[in-house]
Amino acid sequence: MGLEALTREGAIYSHIPDDHILEVFQGDCYGCHATCGQCHISLPNNLNGGLLDGHMIVKTPSAEGSCYNCHGARSAGEYIGNVNGIPTMADTHWKNAKMECVDCHSLSNFHGTGTLETEKFQLAELPKCVDCHLSAAPGQGDIPAHNAHPENTLQCQVCHSVAYNNCWDCHFTLNDQGKYGTKSTAKLAFKIGLNPEPDELHPWKYVLVRHVPTAENTLGHLGENLLPNFDNIPNWKMTAAHNIQRRTPQNTSCNKCHGNARLFLTEKDLTATDPAANMDLVVKDIPAKL
Repeated sequence: MGLEALTREGAIYSHIPDDHILEVFQGDCYGCHATCGQCHISLPNNLNGGLLDGHMIVKTPSAEGSCYNCHGARSAGEYIGNVNGIPTMADTHWKNAKMECVDCHSLSNFHGTGTLETEKFQLAELPKCVDCHLSAAPGQGDIPAHNAHPENTLQCQVCHSVAYNNCWDCHFTLNDQGKYGTKSTAKLAFKIGLNPEPDELHPWKYVLVRHVPTAENTLGHLGENLLPNFDNIPNWKMTAAHNIQRRTPQNTSCNKCHGNARLFLTEKDLTATDPAANMDLVVKDIPAKL
């Protein structure tokens, strides 16, 4: 997302003065939200640059050499099994099939389609598991667990992902040089929540949710009440964790998930700094044991 999208993203940013948006964007966000050259020629700003292959343009940057440098805390880090330096379970597509990010994500996922999108999950060309695993859809194969759940009940990751990175209480800070940075708390966790807005692209009732670190006073260094609509937007978000496993702790038997409240997002998981909108994702009735 570039600066134009950041300033137009909606009400959550509309009360931030433009000069502050530019200052914060250039001081911190720009480390990852970058230019063409920072994928194809050099490392991103957050690593202080450095050429990938001399002055040559790298047509297809690698997951480890480029993608990880910006996405190491989430998708790319989870995919290759190294979340910000913490060893985790690598995705089976990386570990066993040796697939790169571009093997699933089309060019438009990186370069855009020419239409300004403010929500990544609304991109129509995002890959789906059933694009390759046709028989995994309910009623299309002979796997009992797949056929036991009615269509549109579960996002595939609910059964086939493991713990992924979550962050809390992000705050912009000023360093000794007067420049902005960010600081938050992170930990691995796994939570199944309700899909707050099912649609044609994401029709499931239950989805994996990830805590993003926005807090009401995240932008406190910039002024007062800069996120006036904070309570209207959840900071537990639907996520497509990139650490797929065929066998996971929750899919070894039905009752590893059914009746297992600790796997589900409940009110106990909400903190004092969370917005009220998180209640839309809370699972109040845990699926009963079978």
